Amino acid sequence: MKRFTVLFALATTGFAGAAYVVEDAPDWRGDANTAHYEWETFTSADGITGGPNFPGNEPFPSGNALLFNFGENAIITGAGNIYGFGGALNIHTYGYSDTDIQDVVFNFATMGTEIDYAGAMLAWNDGTEGGESGIVMPLFDYSMNYYEEVDFGQGPGAIVNVSWSFDLSGLSADIREVGLIWSSDTVNISLNTATMDLRYAAIPAPGALALLGLAGLAGRRRRR
Repeated sequence: MKRFTVLFALATTGFAGAAYVVEDAPDWRGDANTAHYEWETFTSADGITGGPNFPGNEPFPSGNALLFNFGENAIITGAGNIYGFGGALNIHTYGYSDTDIQDVVFNFATMGTEIDYAGAMLAWNDGTEGGESGIVMPLFDYSMNYYEEVDFGQGPGAIVNVSWSFDLSGLSADIREVGLIWSSDTVNISLNTATMDLRYAAIPAPGALALLGLAGLAGRRRRR
């Protein structure tokens, strides 16, 4: 019981709600045909009854990005973190696009017990019922951008900034939805911050589409 009390007190401090110490921000963030979503505070600890957490940096609720916790007995702390007080976290982070997703980068800042890093998985599909889909797991290739061991009084813990990056451009599918799913090793973990970056295939502007149509028409006339 003492361990719960100590960790809960730490999880409700302002430090636990801080942003990344080191974030793996892609160099294409902010470019054309990209999207960036961030969660610095959370409002739903239970994805079943409380629904999703929407990113705080986009108009609410667009539905272009969603984050759920499906682990049991979690709470929202005073700092706005999702805290696995009575059970492990089970975090699902989803992104949606109107065109083919080429690259995706996920970042998470946690405190306390750790994520089962190699047990994480990436799911993707083409957004159509019965269409193409796939799962990538286990994900041994992740980046530990910051790691600091912390003594919580009873049992080890850590402050962690971890990221997963995926180049999906080699897949033949027209990917419209992606989701990263991970669970914590056990209770007493606080999800402080999350970000997701997507890069899409470029879509020709309406004017460019018209020009392509004219070019095709001209080609047919020349062949005649």
